[in-house]
Amino acid sequence: MPIVINPPSAPLESMLAHSWLADDQKAAFATSPFVPNTVSVSSYLSPWLVSNGFNAAAIRGGELCIQDEQVTVCLMNQALDFLQKALCNAIAHYILARNGLETWARVTNYYASYFSVHSLLCLQGRTITRLQLDSALPAQLVPIDFRSHIFGITTRHLGKNPHHETPWKRFYEIYDRYAVPHEAYELVSRKAHISDPTDESIERNRINYTPFEGFREIRDLARHQEFSNLFANYISALKEKSTLEGFLIDLRGFASDPDHKYFARTLLKLALAGEIILSIRGASGGIEAEWVTISQRWQSFLATVFPNPSDCYLLRFVPLIGSGPN
Repeated sequence: MPIVINPPSAPLESMLAHSWLADDQKAAFATSPFVPNTVSVSSYLSPWLVSNGFNAAAIRGGELCIQDEQVTVCLMNQALDFLQKALCNAIAHYILARNGLETWARVTNYYASYFSVHSLLCLQGRTITRLQLDSALPAQLVPIDFRSHIFGITTRHLGKNPHHETPWKRFYEIYDRYAVPHEAYELVSRKAHISDPTDESIERNRINYTPFEGFREIRDLARHQEFSNLFANYISALKEKSTLEGFLIDLRGFASDPDHKYFARTLLKLALAGEIILSIRGASGGIEAEWVTISQRWQSFLATVFPNPSDCYLLRFVPLIGSGPN
């Protein structure tokens, strides 16, 4: 149960973009009583806030500091769920792209990347959510002392678009300084490698919402064939890989290719989240057991969608997520 505590001397704003070290992440999740469930941060905190007299106006008017290891449990369960959503979108992207449906393949790939970012934010002890009080309230959870499970709840600093702009900006603010475990991950964590922190969202908006920008493959069948050939060349290289190191080397090259960069960046984020969870699993038997369960579930799902083992490179890539380069 959360305990309200006095706010720290340092302003909460100073922790918005704080990058917790891998050891901090490991310590925080290792000392939380992890049990797999479907309780989100919002569904856990909202009833408690209501029962303790906190309405939307009270939260909106300031910042609330709490301490509760159960919030850390919610964050890990959310991280795993977001990772699963990312994987499902990556599978849908592949099926669409293999059939030359370029626009929706790119949009679906965006969501795979988007959910990966949310998973990675949860692994840093934070989430952007909607509290269900006397009215729905957009808010964010900010770790003040992650190891001690101390968090701030605030409605501030959410920006104009807390759904498809703020998460991207926060991700790059945090992971730009994070010591990633492989140089390939720098392509998706360092600001130096992107034109804008929200470039993926901008691209999705351009092809999905701007008149006459997307769906070229329908208006021009030559583009349908051109994209089909480009994607075939992309996956022909990946389907030969059998180790995570092999995938990372190729994805690092594709991540700067104008035709494939967003596809490759999504897979790199999936792998990065898996590697961070790998470092945490060694300190938590509960998280390790749940990872084994969901990994088996993913592989069973893939085998159902792609019964022929040679059908999709994801059949090789997904089992390597969370295994570490080898």
